[in-house]
Amino acid sequence: MTPIVRNKKTNDLYQFLGGNRFRNIRTGTEGDVSDEAATANFLINAEATLLVGEYPIIAEMIRKLNLKFEK
Repeated sequence: MTPIVRNKKTNDLYQFLGGNRFRNIRTGTEGDVSDEAATANFLINAEATLLVGEYPIIAEMIRKLNLKFEK
């Protein structure tokens, strides 16, 4: 199961791709984030990780409906 994190400032969900790489689920933008920036800006979201892991269509819905996550 791929971890999902939430950006504290924007409430966007990001998929952890390994190493220092993350993908914004809503926009599809991918990039490397330093350990310091990841620690400062991201929180692991267990609920989203479980939901997207069990129902991958949720990630597609986030993208198509341009959704953000507040918890």
